[in-house]
Amino acid sequence: MAGPLHSLSLLRAIKRQGISVYMQPPMATLPKKISLLKDYQAAYLLQDKETAIIINWETSLSFILQNLPEQRLNQVKTFKNKATFRRLFKELYPDLFYLEMTREELKYFQFPPKIKKAVLKPSTGTASIGVRVVNGQQEWEKAVNLVLEDIERAKQNMSPTVLSDSYFLVEEFVEGEEFACDGFWDANGQTRITGIYQHPFLSNSDVSDTIYYTSTQVVAKTINLAMCVLNCIGDNLGLRRFPFHFEFRISSDGTLFPIELNPLRFGEVSLPDIVEYAFGFNPYELFFRDESPDWNSLLVNLDGCKIYAFVLGSLPTYYTHEKYRIVHESFRDTFGNKLLDYLPADSTISPFGGVAHIVADRIEDVLEYLCLDFDQFLYPCF
Repeated sequence: MAGPLHSLSLLRAIKRQGISVYMQPPMATLPKKISLLKDYQAAYLLQDKETAIIINWETSLSFILQNLPEQRLNQVKTFKNKATFRRLFKELYPDLFYLEMTREELKYFQFPPKIKKAVLKPSTGTASIGVRVVNGQQEWEKAVNLVLEDIERAKQNMSPTVLSDSYFLVEEFVEGEEFACDGFWDANGQTRITGIYQHPFLSNSDVSDTIYYTSTQVVAKTINLAMCVLNCIGDNLGLRRFPFHFEFRISSDGTLFPIELNPLRFGEVSLPDIVEYAFGFNPYELFFRDESPDWNSLLVNLDGCKIYAFVLGSLPTYYTHEKYRIVHESFRDTFGNKLLDYLPADSTISPFGGVAHIVADRIEDVLEYLCLDFDQFLYPCF
């Protein structure tokens, strides 16, 4: 485990199932009575192909990649390189434009005639760092500079196995609604989906992770499409006991377009917790027990369902914990009676302030937080 805050659902599952944990700094403090692994114990377990592995924060991958056996290492690398991942679907989406380039080649790129909008991102990246939607050639140079600045700020605290500015992917922007999906391939290679979230944005150029939400309706309209693509991935790569966080768009004609798949983890920083609130099961416990949710029963009633959302308190680029303090009470109180819980992040190691889980009757009551200005919760230290 690593990262500036821990999922309450994950902590509950660890305690109930008696799971041993490997700590990878920097990380928030763990509760007592959790069994901890030493370096040599974790490395030994990773070498066993039968060991079920799940991480909660991307920086944990650096230790894991050093100790995985070759087969699983190659599987992880397929997903960590976005260009390699895109090539998995070349036959399914033969007309979708994408191109991998070195950092030096970025300045020479010219939009193909049929492409009006594209996404630029590092081939190895995480948490939307260095991702930009570019509206045509006139925006290209500015977008490249912003992407490089984003990565330069972030990579000081990240391993090159997680974030790199050596290679980049530019790909055609697909209009449509964006979603994320957590799950795993079980011991028999079957796809098990544990949660699906809609990921709204403030505008077409927005790439932030401010809000994700789920409901029976969100799952019902996407689960079969997601299952079809995930079955294809699992079969092609022979995946077993392998968790994932899958991001995709669905176009207006109902076609699913994969964006990326993050290996060996669910959504970071307590995103899966809203699944437990919404559907009553703990997604981490299902992974540890190699069991699947009963979606047929859970999705029977699609009328009048509540909306369960994750709201991330992003920090502005000028923030440093030495110069500012976060007034968590003010951020938490913003949500009023919609608040389910609030998790403050360790401000000394975190790129965000905290996470709120909320419940609402109307989608409008969730989407209003896309405009939330976190600057108002920062006060200078004197």
